[in-house]
Amino acid sequence: MPLRVEQARTPDDVERLGALWDGVAWRREEAEREYLLARVRLRAEAIAPFAGFALDGERTVAAVAGRIEERALPVGIGYRTVYAPHARLLQLVDGGVVAESGDAARPVLDALRTMLERGEVDAVAVPPLPVDSTLRRSFAALGGPLERQPFIRPWPRRTLTLPESFDEFVDARPSRVRLKRYAKRLDKQLGDELAVEITRDPSGLDRFARDAEAIAAATYQRAVGSGFADTPEQRELLRISLEHGWQRAYVLRIREAPVAYWLCSTYHGTMTTRVTGYSPEREHDRAGSYLLLRVIEDACRDPGLHTLDFGPGDADYKRHFSSDSHLEQNMLVFAPTVQGRRLNLTRGAILGGVELARRLTDATGFTGGIRKTWRKRLRRQDS
Repeated sequence: MPLRVEQARTPDDVERLGALWDGVAWRREEAEREYLLARVRLRAEAIAPFAGFALDGERTVAAVAGRIEERALPVGIGYRTVYAPHARLLQLVDGGVVAESGDAARPVLDALRTMLERGEVDAVAVPPLPVDSTLRRSFAALGGPLERQPFIRPWPRRTLTLPESFDEFVDARPSRVRLKRYAKRLDKQLGDELAVEITRDPSGLDRFARDAEAIAAATYQRAVGSGFADTPEQRELLRISLEHGWQRAYVLRIREAPVAYWLCSTYHGTMTTRVTGYSPEREHDRAGSYLLLRVIEDACRDPGLHTLDFGPGDADYKRHFSSDSHLEQNMLVFAPTVQGRRLNLTRGAILGGVELARRLTDATGFTGGIRKTWRKRLRRQDS
């Protein structure tokens, strides 16, 4: 029997397929129906939910979830945007792609390909998938060389299999003596003036949002439009997540003043570090790193968690604290239309120059220094 495909693209579709959507074992909370619909409802710009399901009888064998929106597709050099054309984009959310196999996903992929060929969307953005997975190879077949965005680098996703105790985590690190000394340094220096506050339910939402906003306003992340921002959308999404136990928030206080925060996902046994920030005045104390150790300690104590996911990227602390890793890569596939190919060609030309510059700085060892200089400059500009 051929697989059947169902799509949710209107409010009536979402209502009709609600039980199907809620029954999928998504990989991240962003794909949960309540979370995604709240994001759609709170956005002022044109945006609509999207979900597709491949069914074998009554059993879901593949599913995707995301949103269709009019938005910019920025291309930047460092932290500066140099080109940002607008496009109608189907953005599949992080964790919003699940399938029993590449073959099981084929009917859903055929539906996405039809949307591209008809020009219903200018591009489909595919979230990070393991580079050696059959699922990623299946999605790569959505478009040919003229449609796939070039120069998308793979990156490592590093994870930690949580040990039974924080001491066991520390003892397993090559730098365990230094780590133990560092973990205790601020405790000894500040004693009762140092505190970590953990928000696990909506009762602490207002206090966390105010504290995180106070910290984030002074970070370089704010200057580039990332990190936490105390907006109605962020508050509502955080409220929903806290109600369902999908997120957990941490704030480090010194003499009652908030100096660092971490916002983490807690979903299906995995804690994922999301956004973070620390007060520039506490950089010498490494307040952000100290708070991360307390996050890891809390995760080790939680019997409902088995994995800590440090997210994409290869920062030093991720290499030091993780136990496993694999390469991931996202994709941007453009429509085989004049508009889609024009967008890809123009963006690709700029991305090629950026990639060449990146390779030169990597080869000369200047990349890290340039990145630090950009971040310091952004902090000054935003202050």
